[in-house]
Amino acid sequence: MNPPHPSPRVTTRLRIALAAGLGIAVLLGGLELYFGARIFPGVTADGVAVGGMTVEEAAAQIAARGKIANRPPVAVRAAGRSYMLSAAELGWRADATATAQAAFRIGRAGGLARSLRERWIAWRQGVNVPVSGVVEQAVLFRRLEQLATALKQSPKNAKVEFKNGRFVVIPDVPGRRFDVERAAASFLADPSATTLELPVEEVAASVRASEYEARAAEANALLRPITLNYTPPGGAPKTYPLRPEQVAGLIVLRREGLEANLPAVRKLLRQVAKAYDREAVNAHYTPQTPGTPSPFTVVMEKPGWKLDQRAAEEALVPLLWQPEARTLDLPVVTVEPMLKAADLPDPGQLVLLSSATTTFKGSSAERIHNVRTAAARLDGYIIAPGETFSFNQAVGEITPEAGFKEGLVISGGRTVPGVGGGVCQVSTTTFRALYMAGLPVVERNPHAYRVRWYDPIIGFDAAVYQPYLDLRMKNDTPSPLLLRTHYDPHKVSLTVSVWGLPLGRTVTVSDPVILSRTPHPPDKYILDPNLPPGARKQVDWAADGYSVRLSRTITDASGTRTEVLSTRYRPWQAVYLVGPSQAHPDQ
Repeated sequence: MNPPHPSPRVTTRLRIALAAGLGIAVLLGGLELYFGARIFPGVTADGVAVGGMTVEEAAAQIAARGKIANRPPVAVRAAGRSYMLSAAELGWRADATATAQAAFRIGRAGGLARSLRERWIAWRQGVNVPVSGVVEQAVLFRRLEQLATALKQSPKNAKVEFKNGRFVVIPDVPGRRFDVERAAASFLADPSATTLELPVEEVAASVRASEYEARAAEANALLRPITLNYTPPGGAPKTYPLRPEQVAGLIVLRREGLEANLPAVRKLLRQVAKAYDREAVNAHYTPQTPGTPSPFTVVMEKPGWKLDQRAAEEALVPLLWQPEARTLDLPVVTVEPMLKAADLPDPGQLVLLSSATTTFKGSSAERIHNVRTAAARLDGYIIAPGETFSFNQAVGEITPEAGFKEGLVISGGRTVPGVGGGVCQVSTTTFRALYMAGLPVVERNPHAYRVRWYDPIIGFDAAVYQPYLDLRMKNDTPSPLLLRTHYDPHKVSLTVSVWGLPLGRTVTVSDPVILSRTPHPPDKYILDPNLPPGARKQVDWAADGYSVRLSRTITDASGTRTEVLSTRYRPWQAVYLVGPSQAHPDQ
């Protein structure tokens, strides 16, 4: 039996279906072939239509736009606060190629159903791919480090302060630091994140309050008044009371225990010594009334006393740890004078060995005052046999408290106002007198430039400037030497004379010889806005430079010898301060 044949109508429908299926297959195949290397229609990247483009074409199109939209800022959370930073600050930058590649992946992810659905949505509704980017790690770390550094807080150690008469422990305060590496790793893992946590860590103080509590209690138990008894040999006792807060200053509180504040202890003992020590007074000569057989008479020596500061320290420190001890007898020792009346020659045997006179007419009242003050301190000074005389030591401190006024001094390459201006008149005159007595020179410093007050003998001066420059000369004779000073107000001159036993030596000082002369530099003008317009004020004076030599010839029992004294003066520039309206080339 033959099978039934399909009807013509069924055959036609089948052919149409097969043809349609074949057409769709051909169409889909063609589309798949065409878009195999292209982005599907309807896809935009950062707002740029890139459907139908290859990745390279899309990247070029995105980049050609000139500006890729910025991604949202990042809220960095740290220590309970948020800090809005742009993504660029964190090293993020847009990447056109990465964005084009993301657009290309639309319709190609997952299985066939998902791929077709994405393509359909893109074609019907459109799909926009957000901008992609990369992160520069160096920029990211640098910005996070900046933020972490700004927010970082160092821990505060516990400490002890003295308040209201007691040692008080100030509690420690923890600090904080931030884990930049963790935050950076989080952002690198998800550069599209709009929030970023900057982890905070607490940093404990290295010194806790609990470590000081017991020590503070120990120290407070030691606070009480202490009386220091100072009894000079054969003198009336004196007291130096210490209040509890002063005792506190002698104690150092450490975690390991209590210690004596030795610098403070020594400073205290120096203050006690300054208050109660008495210098020994050497036997010395004093002038007799004119017309008496001898020009001088001997004044007896006086012993002094001083605090034995080392022994006092050794006694005071242990006493600090004894709260019941409230008094301390300080060790005081006798100071014998260096020169006693028995050491001084008979004043009737003293002769004038040498003298020098300088004039300073035209000096300011302040300069004259300083000359007279220094000369008065030097008058009657005795240089013991073998002693190296120090001008600074003999005159003492040159300060306002010692009676000196402000005058002109040479300091730092300029002539400037300074306390004691004019004292070099005394040191120069003293140097000349001792030099002409034949004493060896140990230290002598000429002035930086030629000073007119010491003319006409050039190259025969001695500058002093405490504590740096001194005049020192050694008494190489077997007997004491007496220095006398005399100020003549009429001639405005100073004379320093040296008295002693006859030495059997003669000293001849030559005239100075100028070896070379250097002209002074041109005047210098300095603009001073504080001066009135057109005003001019001279603050330094010109002086030529010189190289000078003089000599002395000494004849005594050992023979004759000649010594050379060389001096070099710098050329010195005149300096003027001028008001704003005056202009000079070197301003």
